[in-house]
Amino acid sequence: FYQVGIDYCEKPVDKRYEQLAVFVPEAYMKSSKNSDGTYTCKLNKKVKINGYTASTAPIVMPVHTPGYASDIALTADVAANYKTLLEGLSEFTSEGLIYVHAGCRGAYEGAPAGVCDLKAAVRYIRYCDDVIAGDAEKIFVYGTSGGGAQAAVLGASGDSELYNPYLKAIGAVWGVSDSIAGSMDWCPITDLDTANAEYEWMMGSTREGLSDKDKAVSDSLAKAFGKYINKAGFTDKNGNKLTLKESENGIFKSGSYYDYIKGVIEKSLNDYLSDNDFYDITPQEYIDTLNSDKKWISYDKKSNKATITSVEDFTDACKKADKYPYAFDEPETAVSLFGTGNGQVVHFDKILADILTENNISYAKDYTSDLEKTDSFGYSVEKRVNMYTPLYYLMESRKGYKKSNVAKYWRIRSGINQSTTSLTTEVNLALALENYDGVRSVDFETVWEQGHIEAERKGDSLKNFIKWIKDCNKKNN
Repeated sequence: FYQVGIDYCEKPVDKRYEQLAVFVPEAYMKSSKNSDGTYTCKLNKKVKINGYTASTAPIVMPVHTPGYASDIALTADVAANYKTLLEGLSEFTSEGLIYVHAGCRGAYEGAPAGVCDLKAAVRYIRYCDDVIAGDAEKIFVYGTSGGGAQAAVLGASGDSELYNPYLKAIGAVWGVSDSIAGSMDWCPITDLDTANAEYEWMMGSTREGLSDKDKAVSDSLAKAFGKYINKAGFTDKNGNKLTLKESENGIFKSGSYYDYIKGVIEKSLNDYLSDNDFYDITPQEYIDTLNSDKKWISYDKKSNKATITSVEDFTDACKKADKYPYAFDEPETAVSLFGTGNGQVVHFDKILADILTENNISYAKDYTSDLEKTDSFGYSVEKRVNMYTPLYYLMESRKGYKKSNVAKYWRIRSGINQSTTSLTTEVNLALALENYDGVRSVDFETVWEQGHIEAERKGDSLKNFIKWIKDCNKKNN
């Protein structure tokens, strides 16, 4: 059974987006058909599907917002097409899960409109917990790319007071939590405050033919990332601080953080070697193909393990940059995500703005002046960037630390070959979560030979997600 076109806030800015739809397995409902083709239903709390009941079933909520775009609500006008609009719907309901689709505004309206709307939807679900099937304390969100990023923001920023003015403005339910239980993030394009610096540190060396100006910007961003890492306070699972050191080859390409990233790459490769049967070729022959231009992988047949020479050799072979040094905030194409609404665009990267100023580059003033702009609530660009940065809430070195209710369960997957963003993006998110008190589980892997997709080592992405939810539910009980 399903119901669409439900208002989740009292004063929506745009009803094309700010409504939700609920899809419930038939077995959870006692129903009688009405003369107009609709049904009158009550919850049947005795029936079990996959161990869940109408009271205990987790709720899944997709975040279909590539590029932080808007997501149209499933109103009555589009209900007939819901099967094509809702990827994997039957996979969730057949397993006994409740599926809630919440439309939301996007980059055109400016941050934090999208996440604000999704928070309002979560609050509404929790407010209606006694009449909506499912357990509102078990809400799991999921998304890919920009959707994965917003799923991560939702998971990290639960109940953050920074969102209060925006939530009040749209008439969100008050007095209930907008925190969630779990976040599934495929290739999240997140932590945009450092994304340009991360991109240049990891992949800047793979480019050729840059102008002197662009090379100077690229090198400066890479150095800025090294300085950021050394202040951020990342640690490994044993509590050892992860730092970068200046090096003769490359920029800040040594130190414990560098070794950690190298280890993540090697684990991804070795997982691939152990997962595959290599029917047509041997593992050694596969390694030989990767080494065809230059030997950068050593392979031990006896242990079926491989090591790499360096992070730089990996990026040269598998992860070349496909963007210029201004990957996420280009001089001529400022973005609307942190603009002031109605498609207004701004530059948002403070690190890049400072570098352009230091290098006396003419368009530096475009960045610095944009950073001074505020929205209708008086929030600066930098403040709204923080609101959309999961690490702002997770790292002790940031002002948002311990000022939100962080999701307990996390699953992060990325294709290691993607050139859309640096590997450090998802690695840093996983590191921060693994060291955050109150987070119970962080299931993180980056998948060899896969790109910017719903990357998985084995099996189907949605089936793996559903199994993970069940595992989290067991841990919670």
